[in-house]
Amino acid sequence: MFILIFFIVMISFIVLMSLWMSGWWILLWIAIGIIAAYLATAILIVLLIYITYPLSISSKFKNAFYRSAANAALTLTCNVHVKVINKEKIPKDGPLVIYANHKSYADPLILIQAISRPSGFTPKSTLFRLPVIRRILESLGCMPVYRDDTRKTAIALVEAIKRVEDGHVMFVFPEGGRKNREQDKVIQTRAGAFKLAYKSKATILPMTINGNSLIAKRAPFLPTRVKVVVHDPIDYETYKDLNTSEIADIVQQKINLGIIK
Repeated sequence: MFILIFFIVMISFIVLMSLWMSGWWILLWIAIGIIAAYLATAILIVLLIYITYPLSISSKFKNAFYRSAANAALTLTCNVHVKVINKEKIPKDGPLVIYANHKSYADPLILIQAISRPSGFTPKSTLFRLPVIRRILESLGCMPVYRDDTRKTAIALVEAIKRVEDGHVMFVFPEGGRKNREQDKVIQTRAGAFKLAYKSKATILPMTINGNSLIAKRAPFLPTRVKVVVHDPIDYETYKDLNTSEIADIVQQKINLGIIK
């Protein structure tokens, strides 16, 4: 939706201004038209962030808005184009926690627009200090991670468990940050990252983001083709007798198996 709005604004501006002054002026109108389109799209997105804020995190309208906004941000600002492989493997309902490799700031956007269910993720708590960003994170039902306060993180985890039990999907990056950014492969995961799935008795869905380690080097001038591989879900009955370290090893292996060379 927002990509369409972007091009409508840009083309309309160029055409209208060209009717007034044509010739070599069109080069100026193109440049200004692109800027105007970015500004108009950004303003509309920010307005909708505040308008949809009071809606439930399970709202279909809010979910559609954020998926469309994520797609626009990836395409228009990062020049990232996402293809999802094995999308049919994503459970349509029930408690679900998705685990994926994390190499780029764009990863949450990639995953949000990759599935159709309302979803959030587990960002560091400092991001909640930024006004507009805070609205976004709260709207998505995200769980803040307090790296210097385990008590606050534990309280946030309890709330996140309730949301997952109610069917809200959560994305977790088990590496604990953007580690080993030069490659897509996961080198090490944190066992604690799997408490959310274990305590909510959720299905675990490993996903592999291929190409996210290239985004920082290529964006925005060179396009990055990102392929998200969805693996077979791991239901609670399969892993309930394992400890979090054993679960972490299994998920890490699955994520790394999805790397396309």
